[in-house]
Amino acid sequence: MSRPIGIGFVGGGPVTQAIHLPAIATLPGQFRTVRVMDVNPLVAETVAARYGAIASTEAEPVFADPAVEVVAICSPNAFHTEQVIAACQAGKKAVLCEKPLAVSKGEAARIKAASVASGTAIFVGTMHAYDPAYRAAFAAWQASGDTALQVRNAIFLPSNDEFTNRATELVPVPAMERGAPSADAAFRKLMLRNAMLGLSIHDVPLVRDFQPMMGRLLLARYLPPFGYALLAEHNGCTAELTALMPGQWPAKWTFEATGRTHRLRASMPPSYVMAGSAVVELEGPDSSQVFHFTQNGYQALWQAVSDTVRNGALPPIPLDTAIADLAFALDLADGIDQILDAA
Repeated sequence: MSRPIGIGFVGGGPVTQAIHLPAIATLPGQFRTVRVMDVNPLVAETVAARYGAIASTEAEPVFADPAVEVVAICSPNAFHTEQVIAACQAGKKAVLCEKPLAVSKGEAARIKAASVASGTAIFVGTMHAYDPAYRAAFAAWQASGDTALQVRNAIFLPSNDEFTNRATELVPVPAMERGAPSADAAFRKLMLRNAMLGLSIHDVPLVRDFQPMMGRLLLARYLPPFGYALLAEHNGCTAELTALMPGQWPAKWTFEATGRTHRLRASMPPSYVMAGSAVVELEGPDSSQVFHFTQNGYQALWQAVSDTVRNGALPPIPLDTAIADLAFALDLADGIDQILDAA
């Protein structure tokens, strides 16, 4: 194998510490962490020191360092677009941007233009879309020729602390002060938009595999403290999306598609758990198949980054598809606004 690919992290918080760095560690010799940027100097310096990397509190040194070939953007959502574009303009070979890629369709179009101009490959951290068990099961579904009549996605999770504390020793930072849930309509709309771009977007690519367009949003409910219940319909297929967190119950993260002859059921591990792929069952009229692999979606995602940088392989999920996934989530958020405004 050739030399490891240099990575620069923009944002050194829990997603970097508890998801990406542990996933990269399972791919020995393929990557090395060159730089870690975080606005909190303690976080930047502590995480960088663990990997022999250079710390900074500004993103520009990450983009300017020629040893950084791949930029991993794990910063707050509002900064993603400008940072992805800066990485493209710096001539990086690839960018892995945590979801969402952007917060508007206009921003996504700017990212597309920057990627085309620079030739930088763009990956979005939608780990379930890269999950090898889901990909194999969906390929088998496609081979069956069936079409979905119903899609259901359910996410019920405890606090992320339940998982990050097991995944790694996070650099301690003061907890954010959160206000009490409000009954105000503007608050509910803001929370639901954040939920579409921060939580539902995990599985929007899977929903779109079976229901490419949002169609009509028939129901939208805000579930406090952070969750939603949605029902959409397009071309004879209904999509039910439900989420609620944090709670005291065991984690449940499922995706299900039912057609006229087949049913696909996936049980996903939480994002911070390195427990292999989802377990996916595809039932047909004459048989059933169960799919499970040792790699999870994040490991498969980083392997795809390596394959693109080393061998010129095309990203498994084209940027146009990632942008269409984002547009679906934004359409959901806009539809929610309309329903709440009419209530």
